[in-house]
Amino acid sequence: MTNEMQEFLPHDPPPPPGEPAGAFYGHWSSDPQWGPPSWPPAPQRRIGGSGFRRTALAVFAIACVGAGGGTAWALTTASVTNNPISTQPGGSTGTGGATNNTPNTGGSVPSAGGALSAATIAKLDSAIVDITGDTAVPGGQVAGTGMIITSNGEVLTNNHVISDTVNIRAQIDGTGTKYQVKVLGYDINDDVALVQLVGASNLPTVPLGDSSKLSPGDPITVLGNAMGKGGTPAVVSGTVAALGAQITASDDSGDNETLTGMLQVSAAIEPGDSGGPEVNAAGQVIGMTTAGQTSGNPNQQTGSTTGFAIPINKAMQIVAEIRSGSGPHIHIGLAALLGVKVSPNIPTPNTGVDCTGSLASKGAWVSGVSANPAVAAGVTACGRITSIGGSTITNTSDLHIAMGGFQVGQTVTLTWLDSSGGSHSASVTLGQATFPD
Repeated sequence: MTNEMQEFLPHDPPPPPGEPAGAFYGHWSSDPQWGPPSWPPAPQRRIGGSGFRRTALAVFAIACVGAGGGTAWALTTASVTNNPISTQPGGSTGTGGATNNTPNTGGSVPSAGGALSAATIAKLDSAIVDITGDTAVPGGQVAGTGMIITSNGEVLTNNHVISDTVNIRAQIDGTGTKYQVKVLGYDINDDVALVQLVGASNLPTVPLGDSSKLSPGDPITVLGNAMGKGGTPAVVSGTVAALGAQITASDDSGDNETLTGMLQVSAAIEPGDSGGPEVNAAGQVIGMTTAGQTSGNPNQQTGSTTGFAIPINKAMQIVAEIRSGSGPHIHIGLAALLGVKVSPNIPTPNTGVDCTGSLASKGAWVSGVSANPAVAAGVTACGRITSIGGSTITNTSDLHIAMGGFQVGQTVTLTWLDSSGGSHSASVTLGQATFPD
């Protein structure tokens, strides 16, 4: 997020119509959730990949999204759904300690524990980029972080940082050269993306470590575009709390995702850190920041002391699959386009579309139809998508995941219910969206 965008960070928003004041807007509650409150409402997403953001998983976690002058975090509701493989002694998540509770306020400084020298951090900074872009739904912006992994400008980041985003840009060290960004490929299921800095050459790269050698309690340093402020990456220190964590994440668009084999860390993770490096005491990248625990209004959050990162070994395995053009969940290039807008809940008048009289009983709600092939097939608003390409669709998350597996030009069978409850089926050839999913 640019500095100019900071001027538009909202204060406490008014409650939505019919909602009692204070219902969702406290800072930390007795039962804190993973993610922001559901106000202001996120714009409905166009279906390219699925046409809506996997918000921090955009789903995930740590990108920052400005929507129409206001700002909402691209964070998701997430919970740990199983016991991690190993944790710190005594089951501690390691969230205590002054260094772990220090907000990620920006500016390159050595770790409080002295694990990394200023020279090492400066070297890392030179291979880290701030990533910004515009949301495919006009009026919003996205900010996150990326790591340069080849001298010709290949950058590793989270899929949710670039999903449903156009005009993607990157700036080295937050203060150096600015580049346009081309999306090479991504893996929605594991929230990994590989992008290219257009015209780049002879760039420094981040040193990669071996995440399989990590143990709970190991010190780490987190660098990233905290709070989307731009400038030299912010730096905080922390520890590895657990290995092999599994989390389930969801966002206000109705997406949900399960990520496995995650590193659980105790560090002051901030929105905007998504896609940034988590570094061991030797100055090597051992993980990519992906999710953080948060609650309350974006401008009042001080970050999270519990976060999750994709192990670098797993991330680089997915990078290899993207480079080869094959893998179980790999998508190359821009998203495939279906041409509908969807909603996680029944569209009502306050969303601009009134589907309260619809007789469609199952599937993902269609709140609008904007392009072919959906227009040509006869899909209409207030119906529901029930299957595509052989995958049963029960909600927007199912549709998003299914679309993520299709390529531009692929022909699939689409089944849907109209607003009268009638069932329809057609063979459709997917178009090309202007954004990655």
